[in-house]
Amino acid sequence: MTRQALLVPVSTVLGVLVAGYALMVEGHRMDQSVPCKAVRAPVALTEYVAAWAGPTLGVAAVAACVLAACSIRRRCATGLWATKPGLLAYVSVWLNIAAIPFELLVLLMAHSPAGVWGGGDCG
Repeated sequence: MTRQALLVPVSTVLGVLVAGYALMVEGHRMDQSVPCKAVRAPVALTEYVAAWAGPTLGVAAVAACVLAACSIRRRCATGLWATKPGLLAYVSVWLNIAAIPFELLVLLMAHSPAGVWGGGDCG
């Protein structure tokens, strides 16, 4: 029960870190492109893996929280927030729900065609 509840904050943090890494790789790839052109460097496999891992870990954290809530309710006959690991999972899942749109945006950026995310001063 404790491991299940502690999986939620770990998955939340890992999902945000992996999505941040994919965003960093995306920024580096855009820096390698020709300025003011719709040409981008090829997408690295690690960027795709990191971009997909972010939302996957986010959804897995929500699923783990639901399973932990069911397990705590069945074993202890209390709510998820009544135990310390459950309270940590409960708070983490709400933070994770706020982080999932960021992870989905990073995934969208990894799969976007060239020139969609313009930037810089092309005057």
